[in-house]
Amino acid sequence: MYGMVNRALKGLISERFGEATWQEIRAKAGVEVDEFTSMSTYDDAITYDLAGAASEVLDTPIEDLLRVFGHYWIEFAGKSSYAILLEQAGKTVGEVLGALDEMHTRLALSFTELRPPSFRVLSDDGETIMLHYESFRPALVPFVCGLIEGVAKRLNVQVTVTLVEAKSEDNPADLLRIQVLST
Repeated sequence: MYGMVNRALKGLISERFGEATWQEIRAKAGVEVDEFTSMSTYDDAITYDLAGAASEVLDTPIEDLLRVFGHYWIEFAGKSSYAILLEQAGKTVGEVLGALDEMHTRLALSFTELRPPSFRVLSDDGETIMLHYESFRPALVPFVCGLIEGVAKRLNVQVTVTLVEAKSEDNPADLLRIQVLST
């Protein structure tokens, strides 16, 4: 993963729990790097190890931590030089989700080794969105749920996100239902 992801994880931990907690998590994960370069790539294992260590140190289930990190990622990206991409992606949750693959295509111009997931809106009636999410990286559905909730918050709406069908040997993608509760 790119350093930008690890920088965001460090930001989340440091801002909410303090620098000392970040250092404890980094040590527990066995990660020597403290300052991640946004445009550099790092082994995915570093991110997974940091998340696992954070779950242990904070005594928080990994799924809950990843969901919170998804929320934080939208805040983090919204403050970065890539905020314009979020702003241009759409005015509704469905529009933004439908634009994610195109957004990743644009980001790949700068992040040349980017291996993004794929998101495809299967249906969107304004109240219920069915989303196809496919990634070669395992165990990130809670992060994606947090991302979606973060997008909704940015658009001043509330949503619930439910995993309808999990990725399996027979099915290469996860199917998510997003229920728009208020606009």
